[in-house]
Formats: sequence, C-alpha cells, structure tokens
Amino acid sequence: MTAVVLPFRFARRFPQIQRTAGYMTTVPANHAEGHLREQLRRLEDSLRKKGVAEPLIRSEVASYEGAIRAHLWRLLISHGGAA
Repeated sequence: MTAVVLPFRFARRFPQIQRTAGYMTTVPANHAEGHLREQLRRLEDSLRKKGVAEPLIRSEVASYEGAIRAHLWRLLISHGGAA
C-alpha cells in the first residue's frame, strides 16, 4: 500500500511569509535573493525527505516563493522602499 503525502499549503503560512519578506527589506538586494534561495532550497529538501512527489514539491515551492515576493512588494510599496 502506498500513500500520497500532501503538505499543508506553504503559501498560506503567513507568519513565515511575513518574517522572510520583512527580513528581505532590511538587507541589500543580492543578500535578500540569496536568503530567499536558501529558504526555498530548505523547503524543497524538507518536502523531499517527507516523501512528497516532485511535481508537488515544485508547485509548493513556486507558490511559496510567489507569496513571499507578493508580500515583499506590498512592504516595499507601503513603506516607499526601493528594491
């Protein structure tokens, strides 16, 4: 018997999204991008270790990245920052 592992939607983990995007506003752009890449890599590794299928991993990572970037833009626009 096999089971399909479905993770909780990472794009709905708003506290994590807020933390990551908030941090990204405080550092230079190249460091912020590196930080985001590292967070996404960790998410991929974690999902892979839990046995999540590769297509679902790609979907989750893309959704999570999109949620972080959307919140980052909201922060930058609302605070008058520049990317």
